[in-house]
Amino acid sequence: MARIEATGRYMPEKIVTNDDFSDGPLLFESVQEFFNGYEERRHAAPGETGLSMGVRAAKDALASSQYEAEDIDLIVGVIIPNQNLYGEDLNLLQHEIGARNASVLPINTTCSTFLSALNIADSHIASGKKQCVLIVIATNWVNTILNTDKPNYGFAGDGSSAVIVDAKSDSLIDVYEKNHSTPGVFESMVMKSPVFSGQKEYFVVTEPEGVSTAKDLVLAPIEVGRKLLARNPDVVIDKVFMHQAGQKMMHLWSDKLGVEFDKVRHTLEMFANMTIANIPTSLDYWIKKGDIQRGETILFFSPAAGGHYIAMLWRY
Repeated sequence: MARIEATGRYMPEKIVTNDDFSDGPLLFESVQEFFNGYEERRHAAPGETGLSMGVRAAKDALASSQYEAEDIDLIVGVIIPNQNLYGEDLNLLQHEIGARNASVLPINTTCSTFLSALNIADSHIASGKKQCVLIVIATNWVNTILNTDKPNYGFAGDGSSAVIVDAKSDSLIDVYEKNHSTPGVFESMVMKSPVFSGQKEYFVVTEPEGVSTAKDLVLAPIEVGRKLLARNPDVVIDKVFMHQAGQKMMHLWSDKLGVEFDKVRHTLEMFANMTIANIPTSLDYWIKKGDIQRGETILFFSPAAGGHYIAMLWRY
């Protein structure tokens, strides 16, 4: 029963090019080839936080919508990193934008969070409990892993995006999600909490035990997309938005899913890998360019660190 009514985003002003890095991402060699296609990315200023960027994105989405902040009755999403160990930063966003009638539901399925949030928004609206849901996704890597003695995390970009979902039409066609959180898969992409380790932590990608090649690891999430498409053989896909970890990875996924790559929309060259914010940022960019039309069918697809995979068919 849900519809994407409006989108918004906020991107930091600072543009960082590949020339600013001494090396590529610190990844194990066999998978590094898949993390490619970056040219520029945005880095947050020292005074910017995930919360402040999330507020800007939310206000941008509201400005593009027919709603006021007081019309929002649920806020779903995530801000990474959270500045508070106990109590989520997302709760503060409700006050900052003036959404006094909204409840707040922080969730974190890492890179698949936006699709998980969209699924949750649809469920709340379909139940009749909510009418207007705001999804906010914000990431601020530069003030965590990038502000270190290891200046070559070239894959990460900062920024925030927001999506308003309302009850005006029934747009969800189908969704399929699955967890594959074996210890090996979970530990393959992880950033430990410095609170518990007692030291500075970095985002780490390692090849898990029991996986014969990096390609096998990259292909593991394809099952969810294939099952979703098999359940909907008559659906014609107009556009595809997938997690943009790398150009080669996206090409491989589109090939294995049997969808033409010219239908894939991304912002990899401009914004690099924004991790949790990839899909909603690209969605906002292409909607505002006029490339996404009402009535078109979108395939969303995302794996995630931690092993949560989700695919969704949505009629925009």
